[in-house]
Amino acid sequence: LFRSIIFPSQGIDTLSEQADVQMTFHGLMDSMYVKELAKKTHRGLESCALRGLHTGGRCYGYSTVAFGEGESKRYVINETEAAVIREIFEMSVMGVSLKKIAKSLNAKCISPPRSRSSRGKWCFTAIREMLKRELYKGELVWNRTKFVKVPGTNKRRSRPRPVSEWKRLSAPELAIVSDDLWNKVQSRFQNLADTNKGQGKRGLLHRSVTSPYL
Repeated sequence: LFRSIIFPSQGIDTLSEQADVQMTFHGLMDSMYVKELAKKTHRGLESCALRGLHTGGRCYGYSTVAFGEGESKRYVINETEAAVIREIFEMSVMGVSLKKIAKSLNAKCISPPRSRSSRGKWCFTAIREMLKRELYKGELVWNRTKFVKVPGTNKRRSRPRPVSEWKRLSAPELAIVSDDLWNKVQSRFQNLADTNKGQGKRGLLHRSVTSPYL
């Protein structure tokens, strides 16, 4: 038993001879509408970022508070979390490895920013990203990444944008660590990278050789 599908809003009936043309036309219009809406949303977020307003997401070390009229919010320093960030930077300058920093924080039962598991443990990858975040020295960087949809699914993946598209804004009131401490940590990262340059990874074959993905 064949049954037709009727779209009341568009006035489309799949039994109609013009159904294919109508579906194609409305699909094209909907696609154009979604892309234009994404551009308008991006322009709105850019305006908020340039005014120093919160554009979404959470950053360890900060809380959000209402600002002005409407639903606008701003970042303010969370002193409890800021103390943890300063401790992480100071341990890094002293030469403590990322894994040892994570182990020390876990031993003190300090709550991590967020965890995908139920254990709620600090991991060295999160600490590495925190040590490279410009916001902690009072520099807000926006438009660093974009999300693209994975074909055939409803999932999205983050992709980096060109550096020329990044928006930088000075926010000294949000600085948690000093410029001197920040520069020392970045210098240590650079020294480690220079030391390990040219040294191959352990193992018989590179991971890309045996990976089933392109």
